[in-house]
Amino acid sequence: MPANWLFLLLHQGTDANAPHGFNKNLLEEKTRRIETRPGFSYNTLMRKPHAGLAKFIVTRHLYVFLFSLYPILFLYRQNISEVAFSKTIPPMLVALVLTAFLWLGLGFIYRNREKRAMSIFIILLLVFYYKLILDVLNEILQPMLRSAALLISHVLLIASLSLALFFIRRSERSFLNGGKILSAIICLLLAWNLGAIILHHARNTGTRNARQLLQKDEFQKPSSAASKPDIYCIFLDEFASLESAEKLFDYDNSAFAERLRGAGFFIAEKSRCLHVMTSYAMASVLNMENIPAKSDAQALVRQNKVARFLSENGYEIYDFPFRGLAVQELAREHYFYPLTGVSIFFDDFYRTLVDMSVLFPLAENWQNDQDKYSSYFREHALYIFEHVPAIVKKAGPKFVLIHLYSPHAPFVFDRNGGAVAPQHSLDYSQRKYYLEQYLYVSRRASEMAEAILRESARPPVIILQSDHGYRGSFRKPLLHVISLEEKQKVFLSLYLPGYPYSQLDAALAPINVFRIILNHYFDQKLLLK
Repeated sequence: MPANWLFLLLHQGTDANAPHGFNKNLLEEKTRRIETRPGFSYNTLMRKPHAGLAKFIVTRHLYVFLFSLYPILFLYRQNISEVAFSKTIPPMLVALVLTAFLWLGLGFIYRNREKRAMSIFIILLLVFYYKLILDVLNEILQPMLRSAALLISHVLLIASLSLALFFIRRSERSFLNGGKILSAIICLLLAWNLGAIILHHARNTGTRNARQLLQKDEFQKPSSAASKPDIYCIFLDEFASLESAEKLFDYDNSAFAERLRGAGFFIAEKSRCLHVMTSYAMASVLNMENIPAKSDAQALVRQNKVARFLSENGYEIYDFPFRGLAVQELAREHYFYPLTGVSIFFDDFYRTLVDMSVLFPLAENWQNDQDKYSSYFREHALYIFEHVPAIVKKAGPKFVLIHLYSPHAPFVFDRNGGAVAPQHSLDYSQRKYYLEQYLYVSRRASEMAEAILRESARPPVIILQSDHGYRGSFRKPLLHVISLEEKQKVFLSLYLPGYPYSQLDAALAPINVFRIILNHYFDQKLLLK
């Protein structure tokens, strides 16, 4: 009589026709039938319910499907403060569908599932990271092969893939152990990234930091005598300071400064910003605070304290955002440049995924297409220059926030407003392309400021400033590496009617601009930072 009745009872269950209660004879007969099955072993049976997750993944060859998700989750984790998780869902679905298609399609070539899984892993590795591997090969071969290096790099990659797939197809060995190793590595990498993502959202550090900062209320109720001028806050993205223009580009832009001074502006020639990322820099100015790391800077821009204070004191809010940044939750009207048939490549997250992959020519061709890439950035800038003067006519008091995404790359203007060849749209290595756009923006920004002054019924407050200084580029081969100190040098000019400019410092920090404005025009008692 076997001693495993209870074990078999738990595994096989009771007979549906057996009477209630324990039937020893029935169980013995059932045990004998099970024990006489071919290949039966108690050791095998006992292991089945306790098979590990790793073994399950290997035997079901799920590791290739898990690997297809890794590049997307990794890129999301690296940019978790700037990207909504919802953006990861479409590419993950595409990756899973692609992997399923490969699994079914290669079934006609690789009957052995271990070989099929290994082949798909190699294909996915090259599909997702083709451009990165290509760049490394090209850089290694460039000194030896020069102009032929890129072509040879392509040939080596394709040949390597073909040889690997041929070897797997003809090999007599099993790839089960290789699958186990890959499963362990992929599960570890996914667990690391998912753990970091879950921890980030569980802690919700960025939102908590933003909420704490927004809850700090230093404001007092303004007196009835507060003048309430219209306020225009204009951010010129990556606009170099006068000092940087001369040092880095050997160009004296003092004519621009003198034109603004002639219109009544004060220029803080030694101003330095705290942050060199646009969202953090804008949040710092609009909340009059240093923004802690890992804060939700975009939320701080949308719900900023300056707009909230002005709205509570009778102001209408308007904004000219660029692709969502600078949108104000309290805005009465958003002046978006209309995006008709926009490509997914306008989204930095999706473009980066494609840039790394075998599909990188799609992004490059789109970028080099004047109609699809450069024209959008040209039209966005022209839209602002054309529509800002019209908003001056709207009834006040009003607060207008403008984000001009220029002279930041792409470089689409020469100094006269003419078009730039698309292949040079990101070319930081030749300084002239940034400089030409910088000069065009200088001229148009001064004209816009003069138009606001000319069309305003009463003198407005105007802030014309960089979000951060010139940052250059780390992108090879179009690079221009810039120090942090240089990136923090900003252009800052203010038109403050009735304010004694002699009390302003040439090193005025952007974080203090609205503290000065609210103190002077709204009777606040805000301390300068």
